[in-house]
Amino acid sequence: MAVSFTIDEISAVCGGEWIARPTAATVEGVNDDSRSVAKGNLFVALKGELADGHKYVLNAARAGAACLLVERAPQDAELTEIKQLGCGCLLVADSCRAYHGLARAYRRRFPNLPIVGVTGSCGKTSTKEMVAAVLEKKYPNHVLKTIGNTNNFFGVPRNLFRINDETQAAVIEMGSNKQGEIDRLATMVEPTTGIICNIGAAHLEFFHDLRGVAEEKGDLFTHTPENATVVMPGEAVGLDILKKHAGGRRIVTFGASDECDVQGVYLGLRDGGYGLKLITKNRGESVEFTWGLGGAHQAVNAAGAAAIGLSFGLSLEQIASGLQACELPGARMKVEQIDGRYWVNDSYNANPNSMRASLSWFKEISASGKSRLLVLGDMLELGENSAKAHEELLQWARAEFPNDRIVTVGKLMAPASEALGLEHYATALEAKEALSGHLPEGGWILLKGSNSIGLSAIL
Repeated sequence: MAVSFTIDEISAVCGGEWIARPTAATVEGVNDDSRSVAKGNLFVALKGELADGHKYVLNAARAGAACLLVERAPQDAELTEIKQLGCGCLLVADSCRAYHGLARAYRRRFPNLPIVGVTGSCGKTSTKEMVAAVLEKKYPNHVLKTIGNTNNFFGVPRNLFRINDETQAAVIEMGSNKQGEIDRLATMVEPTTGIICNIGAAHLEFFHDLRGVAEEKGDLFTHTPENATVVMPGEAVGLDILKKHAGGRRIVTFGASDECDVQGVYLGLRDGGYGLKLITKNRGESVEFTWGLGGAHQAVNAAGAAAIGLSFGLSLEQIASGLQACELPGARMKVEQIDGRYWVNDSYNANPNSMRASLSWFKEISASGKSRLLVLGDMLELGENSAKAHEELLQWARAEFPNDRIVTVGKLMAPASEALGLEHYATALEAKEALSGHLPEGGWILLKGSNSIGLSAIL
């Protein structure tokens, strides 16, 4: 099924006022990027942090768009040309909400499609990739998953519009940094099941504390069917809140302890990978295998993915096979050997939980190296506890790596770094210049910090 809407359908979903009537009766394809508009598309003008699509509505019309969806009317001269091109223009109160409405309407054309919603404080993308890899064992080559980390108000509808008649299951990642965002996203996605990876100290500037995080993430469950199975971390702060949101739905917990319904036991380094054991509490079954992702935190994520797999009727052996095929995208736990040095790039995001997980894994894999260098960047959006969180993290890192070089980057790291006498740089480029030519062969280097700090530039 192609993404197609009649003009009447667009009006019914979006409301608003036609300030230019389209000559076409239908649109083929929905696009929010004017640079890739194709003939017959509906172009949605969205205002983002870096760009405003309203500046490019005339470009979209000239490129062949059949219709424009805007919340701010074009200038008179632009509107005149838009009409001359036969392109429609629908003025609505909020183009982003209208966009979401269209995405939900399109998703409802696939009422029998199982969709797994994924959210959490960190590990969302890793878990999404694991769940998709597991479901590939049931629906080979027919599992749609969120591309990269497109998990926000713009990215989620784009992924929903990728669903087609060949799709047999979908895994949609949803992120948030403010209250109410998961509710909006899940309203659009209408997941048939959901998994919350963890409840951690991320975006506390807006959520205030971990229970606030649990309230926000728990909204995912309220948008699943009442007879759904939902999966949650059994050792999380705010577990009672997550269970409240789950209501009468079937709950499956996962984690590292044997109290969880699905337990992931990390077995450490092995020849050719890392050992992992999955154990099901109620079934009394287990499977042990070697896979490509290291760290105890990834073992827990794998247990969550296994819980989803079990709810789809897969065996532990099938789940293990799927997990062994899983690979992570982007700058996540990448190990590269360059000029005799081992670079570990895990600089996509950072909060206290993910920092400690990454450092623990780095300590394990670099134990036989000639030297270790930790480059640690700011952790953003931690609110009023930010200074304390950075101080505690660096104190812990110094204790875990007492004889290794620790370099910090960013203004939030500066006070704690100075107090501990650590090497500090204001920017990643300054750190790169200082480190260039001073890295011993055979050494291991970790890059870990929030993405906007730009630590990847050092590599």
